[in-house]
Amino acid sequence: MLLAAAPAGAQQPATDFHQWAATPPMGWNSWDCYGPTVTEAEVKANADYLATHLKASGWEYVVVDIRWYVGNDTAHGYNEKDPDWNLDQYGRFVPAPNRFPSAAGGQGFKPLADYLHSKG
Repeated sequence: MLLAAAPAGAQQPATDFHQWAATPPMGWNSWDCYGPTVTEAEVKANADYLATHLKASGWEYVVVDIRWYVGNDTAHGYNEKDPDWNLDQYGRFVPAPNRFPSAAGGQGFKPLADYLHSKG
């Protein structure tokens, strides 16, 4: 009975659809090259390259992926034995200051985000 009623309740396509995106989202993700060990300097270097060489072709996103809050992960692997979690006083993850020095003192990712936004 429920299956018979399903087609009657199916949603109609939205009438304000204009067109498909010309490209997929285009950007750089730290996981693809650095796994869980990317540093602020590496993010900036890749963002600089993207802004200089790829931005004109539509590349626009920079993603700092997984485990930016662990200070002692190893190359392309997780430190599951004794991870150095970086947490604030409320137990929230904060960037590992040994990997993201501009995040020290409670700054978080704002200084890095400001740098990335300055690239356009």
